[in-house]
Amino acid sequence: MSDTAVLEGKLRAGAGKGVSRRFRREGAVPAVVYGSEIDSVKFSVDQREFRTLISNFGRNAIVSLKVEGSDYSTIVKEIQNHPVSGEILHIDFHRISMTQRIVVEVAVHSEGTPVGVRNDGGILEHMLHEIELDCLPTNIPDELTYDVSEMVIGDTIHVSDLVAPEGTVFVTESDRSVFAVAPPTVRQEDEQEEEGELEDVEEGATEPELIERGKKDDEEEAGEE
Repeated sequence: MSDTAVLEGKLRAGAGKGVSRRFRREGAVPAVVYGSEIDSVKFSVDQREFRTLISNFGRNAIVSLKVEGSDYSTIVKEIQNHPVSGEILHIDFHRISMTQRIVVEVAVHSEGTPVGVRNDGGILEHMLHEIELDCLPTNIPDELTYDVSEMVIGDTIHVSDLVAPEGTVFVTESDRSVFAVAPPTVRQEDEQEEEGELEDVEEGATEPELIERGKKDDEEEAGEE
């Protein structure tokens, strides 16, 4: 379940790309906290401290945000990263109430190796990487896992096949596919290539016979003359 982390921020004045670039040069990241009962508050946090927080507590941690005398119970709603460097450009925090249910996205991972992959060369496909859950902040799971070891070729696991952790309800549609084991397409391509090679060999084997027949016909015609 979700742990509580502490992060300090500093109020920031001004806005725009120039101000944001200056913050990042100083090792800080522009951020905002908002919620239904408060006006949005703009501030900055130390990028290194924030990365450490995510590494130690996970993306769905409850963050006790302290901004110059004000305390907010929050979750990380969105992290904007630079598409090339991966540098954090901006962070959105959402203020929460510990007694009100919220909807969050939780990562889902596979566990084990499917029988269809291990014995028959199939391919495990992971179609849905995050699932939405409705729960209290204290019940947010770090991640969801599903044991795929019994899956054979042709099997598909849907959201309805997963078990929601205690105190949570799935929001994502129950018929969404999460995992599937597909046939070994590489093997099929190899078989097609082998069939093509056999056809070439068979065609090549008939050519000498046709040539020999042609020679015999020519000799018979010459003898009759």
